[in-house]
Amino acid sequence: MFDKDITRKIGGPRKDNETCYTEWEGLCHSTKKLQSNDFIITLSKSKGGVHWIDSNEYFMRGHQLHLVFPGQQSHFSILDYTVIYQLRISKINFDKICSALRFRQHFYRKHPIQDLTPTEFEIFRYELSTIGNELGMDRPLLEIICSRARIILQEISRILEKRIEDMSVFRVLSVLADFLRLVELNYNQEHTVTYYAKKLNVSSDYLAILTRYHLNITPKQIIRDHILVESMRLLAVVPMTIKQATYQLGFQDQVAFTHFFKSLTGMSPGQFQKRQ
Repeated sequence: MFDKDITRKIGGPRKDNETCYTEWEGLCHSTKKLQSNDFIITLSKSKGGVHWIDSNEYFMRGHQLHLVFPGQQSHFSILDYTVIYQLRISKINFDKICSALRFRQHFYRKHPIQDLTPTEFEIFRYELSTIGNELGMDRPLLEIICSRARIILQEISRILEKRIEDMSVFRVLSVLADFLRLVELNYNQEHTVTYYAKKLNVSSDYLAILTRYHLNITPKQIIRDHILVESMRLLAVVPMTIKQATYQLGFQDQVAFTHFFKSLTGMSPGQFQKRQ
């Protein structure tokens, strides 16, 4: 569910944790090149324009869906008559609903602009404007906003699924997405590749082939990286004692945790804590 500070805005300043809906139309318009911490969904019906996302240039034509993820740079240059419907969701709120995306975020970043049929365009326009109307209420219902936003993310996944011609690729991406989601949920309890492969009903070797080919990393490295990042957070930010972190992360004893940590960082957990 979204944080409480949610209002409808048509342009103008907004607070960090707000969800903002904007409708805009015109002939010529340019936006500043900015790095955003928001997840931005833009629906456009355009006769001409350009949308830059990071260093990539995308031409605007007809009915389109545009996605910008937190941390990306983006700006528009509208060259001809264009109608824009845009929803901006702060990262803290996007993190609460991003599980509705069927694939790993990297895949959506590789396909940030999708051409839509008029029917698909109207489906998205209805959902976005419904959120906009709710945000305009004196007391917007957060459950409605959250549910509608998840529906939009699910529709985005369905659109991408339709565009994938090779369904074997689709199945591969689905397995990878499920693997990454399982690791996020279980890395502090399950450390073996075998556990995740069994859950996914594939062999460990096949899972390794998929991650090496598509992500340039092994399944073991993915699990290890999750554990390492969380161990650093527990030791430096929380902070926990080394013994507490050991059992929080699913290690049998402190010796095993110390060996794991030192092999990756070159220092013991105790040395790491002293540097913070």
